[in-house]
Amino acid sequence: MGRKIILDVDTGHDDMIAILMASGLKEIELMGIVAVTGNQVLEKTLNNTLNVCDYIGEKAPVFAGSGRPLVRDLVVAGDIHGESGLDGPTFGPRKKEAQEIGGVHFIIETVLANPHEITLVPTGPLTDIALAIALEPKIVPLIKEIVLMGGSLGRGNKTPYAEFNIYADAEAAQIVFKSGVPIVMMGLDVTLQVQLDRARLETYRVLQTKTSEMFSASMDHYMRACQLHGFDYPAMHDPCCIAYLVQPDLFEFAKHNIDVEIYDKQKYGQTIASKGDGVLVGKKVDEKRFWKLLDRAFTNLP
Repeated sequence: MGRKIILDVDTGHDDMIAILMASGLKEIELMGIVAVTGNQVLEKTLNNTLNVCDYIGEKAPVFAGSGRPLVRDLVVAGDIHGESGLDGPTFGPRKKEAQEIGGVHFIIETVLANPHEITLVPTGPLTDIALAIALEPKIVPLIKEIVLMGGSLGRGNKTPYAEFNIYADAEAAQIVFKSGVPIVMMGLDVTLQVQLDRARLETYRVLQTKTSEMFSASMDHYMRACQLHGFDYPAMHDPCCIAYLVQPDLFEFAKHNIDVEIYDKQKYGQTIASKGDGVLVGKKVDEKRFWKLLDRAFTNLP
């Protein structure tokens, strides 16, 4: 079997691709998917997650996570991901429904039942992971690894200092980074190196599969939104986490201890590196091999 993971997503455009990769690559065993508030409000990110899974036939159960940050006011990224959080694709009637148990409790129960086997993969704000750790500290030594998309050792993308996922719940991020769980941080330093240009988007569009139609419609919106905000092309932020789990040698890392700024209003959400080996921080990626992984996922999807 593949590596057992729980995806914790705030399903917008790049989370959708992370779901596709996790579903389409046999090296991954998707135990469940938890939706959290982030790119949009929880009702919308949960709806998007269910729609994507239903559309591609992903059988993993889907759960509702946290509807608001631990302390700060709610902030969403509708300017990038749209009013729905996943503007672009259209979805028909849906059979898949969210599970009744809450996502945070699902995380706790699954880690306790599978000690040292579960990797948590949060690609949105870290609220659910922080709550799980706070509610049941026994899970801390039992989590295999946390592979997260968030942070930046350089400039942020929400403020000059902060990357969106950390900014959206910096208090939760601080709990996670200080938890003692082995952490891999896929921040903007590495994720901005993988960008979808128009030529590559066309190679997916011409596949004319069910999955490529959803992907292309999503990426058309994502590309336009990014360019309105001064970025050349959309970055594959969240899928870098899945790529790492399947082929870790795609990436180069540095080891740092990471602190999260939660007191300074101007710098709130900044991830600050210091000497230490607490966190593996992504620095470089072999972009060509990344796309080969996504190509392979497409061959196993509808």
